[in-house]
Amino acid sequence: MKSLKVQRDYAAAQKSFDKADYYDVLGIINRLLDVDRDPRHYALLGATLVKLRMKTEAAQAFQLAGEQEGRHQIKYLREAMRLHFANNDDISLLRIGAKILNEALDDPDMAMLMSGALMRQEMDGMEAFQKTLAESDNAEHRRFSVRSVRLATRTEAEHKMIIDTFEKDPEDKIVRNYYLTIMRDINNYEVTDKFDPILQDEIEVKRDITPFLDEISLYNIRWCTNEAVNSVAGAARVKIPAGIKDKRRTMPHKWGEKIRIGYLSADLWTDHAVMKAFRGVLEAHDRSKFDITLFCNAAEKSLTDSNSAIRENWGRIVSIRGMTDDEAVEAVKEANIDVLVDLQGHTADTRVPIMNQQTAPVHATWLGYPGTVVNIDIDYLIADRTVVPESSFKHYHEKICWMPETFFPNDAIHRPLPRPIDRSVCRMPQDAFIFSSFHTHWKISRTTLDLWIRILKQTPGSYLFLICKETFGSRKNLLKGFTNAGIASERILFGDRTVDYAAYLDRIALTDLGLDTYPYNGHTTTSEKLWAGLPMLAFKGVNFASRVSESLLNAVGLPDMVCETPDEYVERAVHYFKHRDELKLVRDRLEKNRFTEPLFDADRFCRHLENGYEMMVERAKAKLKPEHFSVPALPPREGPFSDRGGF
Repeated sequence: MKSLKVQRDYAAAQKSFDKADYYDVLGIINRLLDVDRDPRHYALLGATLVKLRMKTEAAQAFQLAGEQEGRHQIKYLREAMRLHFANNDDISLLRIGAKILNEALDDPDMAMLMSGALMRQEMDGMEAFQKTLAESDNAEHRRFSVRSVRLATRTEAEHKMIIDTFEKDPEDKIVRNYYLTIMRDINNYEVTDKFDPILQDEIEVKRDITPFLDEISLYNIRWCTNEAVNSVAGAARVKIPAGIKDKRRTMPHKWGEKIRIGYLSADLWTDHAVMKAFRGVLEAHDRSKFDITLFCNAAEKSLTDSNSAIRENWGRIVSIRGMTDDEAVEAVKEANIDVLVDLQGHTADTRVPIMNQQTAPVHATWLGYPGTVVNIDIDYLIADRTVVPESSFKHYHEKICWMPETFFPNDAIHRPLPRPIDRSVCRMPQDAFIFSSFHTHWKISRTTLDLWIRILKQTPGSYLFLICKETFGSRKNLLKGFTNAGIASERILFGDRTVDYAAYLDRIALTDLGLDTYPYNGHTTTSEKLWAGLPMLAFKGVNFASRVSESLLNAVGLPDMVCETPDEYVERAVHYFKHRDELKLVRDRLEKNRFTEPLFDADRFCRHLENGYEMMVERAKAKLKPEHFSVPALPPREGPFSDRGGF
C-alpha cells in the first residue's frame, strides 16, 4: 500500500499534467522517484517529456516503466518502442522487442515497429511479423506487411501473402500497387490488362497520382511512361529535410589539388550489371587529377562469390555495409569527398538517403537508376540529350549534366568477344530466322508482347528466343500470352541465365535480330547485344527508361535502327526477315563500329566524365548553384580505340 504522501504527490503531478504545467510535473515526479520507483511514475514522466519534446528521454522513461512488473508492462514497452522508432533508435527498439518477442509476434503495433526497425537496419527477420500484420483489421498494418517484403527475393509464402492481402481489401490502392508489381513481374497479363485502364484513368482523367506516392519508384518506371508520375513515385517513402540543400552547399569545405570522387553503391563487384558497364571507365580514371574512393554497401557473399577483380585497383575501399546512416555520413566526411556520386538511386540495398545529410559539396547520381531520384538532395543527374531532352527538365529534381555521346559507359577491356559456336549447342534450329530478346522477363510488358506477336504473325517460320525464369509461373504466363494470340508454342524458345558470361555472349551472337522491350529498354543487355555483333531494333520512348536503347544505338553508329513509332518497329523487323542481305550489312557495320564508335570506348567516356566533374566542382568553388550544362565532346578518334577488333 502506497503512503498517503506518495498518493497525494502522484495525484498532484497528474493535476499539473492536466493543466500543462509540465515543469511542475518534473519536479514532483523526480522527488517521487527518489522514494518510489513505481512504473506509473516513470510513465507519467515519459508522457511529460513527450509534451516537452524530449522524446529520447521520454523513450527511456517508458522503457524503465515497462521494465517493472505490472499489468501495464506491455503497454509501456510498446510506447517506449514507438518513441525509439521516432528517434531512429532502432537498436534500443529491437532490444526491447527481443525480450518480449512472443508478445511482439502477436501484437500488430509492435510487429510493425519491429519490422520497420529491421527494415531500416537492413536486418533479416521481418518475415516473422508479416502474418500478424497481414491478418490485422488495421489497413496500415496490412500495408506494412507488404512493404516489408523484399520483392526481388520474395518467397512463395510472401508472394501468396501479397495476393491474399490485396484480396482482403482490393480498394486499398497502396496494397494494389504491390499486387500489380508482382503480377507484372510474373507476366500475368490477365491481371494487368484489367488494371491498366484503371491506372490510366486515375492518372489522365482523375489527375490523381496520390496512389503512386507510396509505390517503389523503380517498379513505377517499369510500367508507367508518364514522367510527371515518375518524378513523384515513392515520394512518401523518403523525406528530404527542409533547407538541407542550402546548408550543404554553404558548409565549409577544404578543396585539394586533386578532385576527390566518392562512388556510393552496393553493386561494386564484377559480375553485377553496373560493373560490367562501369569497370573500364573506373579503371581509366586519371589518378594524377582524381582520387577515387568507393563507399561500398555490397553484401559479403557478392564480394566472395561474384567478384573476380582486385577491387583496390579501382580506388580506396570503404565498406559501409554494417554502418548506420550517421556512420556512413561520417565516413564520407572523413574522406573529405568533393563529389559524391550515387550509382543506384532507389534500387535494392541503396544507401542514397545518406545524401540527405551534409556529406559533400557536390552530389550527383548516375548509371544505376534511369530517372530522377525523388526526395534526395542531389545536384546533378548525369545523362545525355536523348534520355533526358530539355523538354523533360521540369520532371527532374536534379540539374542535368549532359554527356556528349551517351550517358551509359561500357567496357571493351574485360568483356570476352563472342566465339563462333553451333546453334545445336543452345538447342536452336539451324537454318531458321531467330528474333531474340535477352532482357529480364519482367520487361516484356503487354505493349512489348503485342508488338512481338505482330512480328511473329508476319514472319512465318521464324522463332523468338527469350530468357525467362520459371519463378511463380512466369514462363507459363508468358507462353500463354503468345498462344492465346495464335502463336504456336514451339516458336518460342526459352533459355535460362548462364553463369558463364562468355557462353552468354556466344549465345546472343547465334540469333539474327534483337528486339528491344518497352517501356523499360535494355541497358547492359542492349550493350551486350551490340558487343556480340547482334543488330537490334528499338523505337523512340517518352521517358528515361524507354529511351536508353536509342542512346546506345546512336553511340555505336546505328541511329537507323531506332524506329520512330511502334508500327515502324514491327515493319522493320518484318523487312529484315524478308531481306536478310540488308541485315547482314547492318551486322557488318556493327562489327566495324564496335571498336571505332564511342559506345565501347571507356577511356574516351572517362575523359568526358572527368570533364563533367571538373565543371561541377568549378561551379561549387565559385559558390554558384547547380545548373544544367553540357560536357563538350572530344575530337573524334581517327582510328580504332583498341586492337581487339583485329584492325
